[in-house]
Amino acid sequence: MPAPVRIGLIGNSFASKVQLPALRQIGGNIVVGIAGADETKAEKTARDWGIPKASGDWRDIIALDCDLVILTTPVHLHAPMVRAALETRAAILCEKPFTMNAPEARELADKSRGRLALIDHQLRWSPWRRRMREMYQSGFVGELWTARAEMVFGSQGRLDSPYTWWYDRERGGGMLGAIGSHMIDSLLFDLGPIDSVRARLATYRKQRPDSEGVPQEVTADEHATLWLRLANGAEASIETNIMAPAERPTIIEYVGSEGTLRLVEEETLLAARHGEPLEKVDLESDTPRNEDLGPPDSGVFSRVLPLYLRDVLQAVRTEATTLDHAATFEDGLATMRIIDAARASADTESWIPCRA
Repeated sequence: MPAPVRIGLIGNSFASKVQLPALRQIGGNIVVGIAGADETKAEKTARDWGIPKASGDWRDIIALDCDLVILTTPVHLHAPMVRAALETRAAILCEKPFTMNAPEARELADKSRGRLALIDHQLRWSPWRRRMREMYQSGFVGELWTARAEMVFGSQGRLDSPYTWWYDRERGGGMLGAIGSHMIDSLLFDLGPIDSVRARLATYRKQRPDSEGVPQEVTADEHATLWLRLANGAEASIETNIMAPAERPTIIEYVGSEGTLRLVEEETLLAARHGEPLEKVDLESDTPRNEDLGPPDSGVFSRVLPLYLRDVLQAVRTEATTLDHAATFEDGLATMRIIDAARASADTESWIPCRA
């Protein structure tokens, strides 16, 4: 039996809630250390999960001779952490958005060539999204006319949530990066390059109290709408919002000269040729389902993550430098170019080109 993959986790919140349950379900790995901004909390996670090393300093985890380093920290910390990890032999899985801007992403993509360095766009492993992509690329919709992607996560809890780095633009907070990056990556992966973007970003609650009740200015976007012009001549739109009073169904839709594909709530794929009613599409009987591996959390990101991590671990185990379908640092760069263009567009109220 091969030796377990040695994993170092940098970032404690998402790790303790989602990553550690997923890694335990997959097996074939050992988490050798975890770091968090709050060392006491990191130590509690380590005790709860039997992790030998806990620290408040991420450099201690980089030094553990890991096979794989997984980074899930505030965005402004990604670049220095990735640079340090690139000085080791470890493969890297970095949370999105990849960096603070495209120049940082370009630097890290260049430095990572020849090794396994991936972005955590786990929705590429959704069996329903894969089926939709296969049907699109086989020509089901014909010539693409329009595409749309909508992910809205409103709730009273989010309306009232306290101030954290997530509401600070200077530390990489906001919906455009947190959720918009997933949606941008999906469109790039399925439909190809994006030429230009027009965007509207909005912040509704101008202040939020921090953990001690002190009001803090909110500078990150709570709503993002993007209009995109694709290189193939089609148009697309993206909408994501954390401030709606109630959630709306997540929708991905491609409409073309021959038909329509629509994915609803990440689990119902509908398809129709023009003139026919939309009908459900089934998966092949042997297709892995996210519910077969997903941890208790019911969110799609959590349910799909074990499918992705299983293949990441296998790539690390075999010392592969690539993983089919996974988002690379180059893919992260492509997404960051569009995010940068969207921010510039929102600031200037104009269309901004976003291809290299």
